[in-house]
Amino acid sequence: MKKLILILMAAGLIWTGLTSMSLAMDVASYKSIAKNTIKEALSGSISDIDKLIADQEKLVALGVQGCKDYAKKDSKYEKLMTLVVDNADKMKAMSLEEIEDKWHNGGTLYDNGIDFDAIDHFGPAISYMDAVVHPATTYIVLTQYKKTKDADLLSQVKDELSEVLEHMDHIH
Repeated sequence: MKKLILILMAAGLIWTGLTSMSLAMDVASYKSIAKNTIKEALSGSISDIDKLIADQEKLVALGVQGCKDYAKKDSKYEKLMTLVVDNADKMKAMSLEEIEDKWHNGGTLYDNGIDFDAIDHFGPAISYMDAVVHPATTYIVLTQYKKTKDADLLSQVKDELSEVLEHMDHIH
């Protein structure tokens, strides 16, 4: 009987480990997509702008998963992570000025009683938040680029994703 209990406990632990791993943010894919976007932006010749825009949606989705996971790990930041998750799609519909004010500068956080300046900029909470905010910003920038072909926008793509890649180094 003891042996059966031990086997069941071990199976439960293995199952818990496997299911929690499957929920974890795929940082390797995130980094790969971000680096590919930077490479395309720096080339100055984007072969498929719609694919690049869709890639930013993938990054936002990966970031959302990371925020959900982190909210479970650290209840101190559950409100922040929920706020980011609930607003991820809305971010992509903002103007550059709006997303800068509301998310890069913490306006939405302050409006919801969260002291943005009190959170470590390269700690995991802001790093997970930025895993959504920066690709959402890049989505906006690439959408504008698609309409205007303004090459200066491609420099912002590089800046946004280079910063978020640094954040990725602070979450795992």
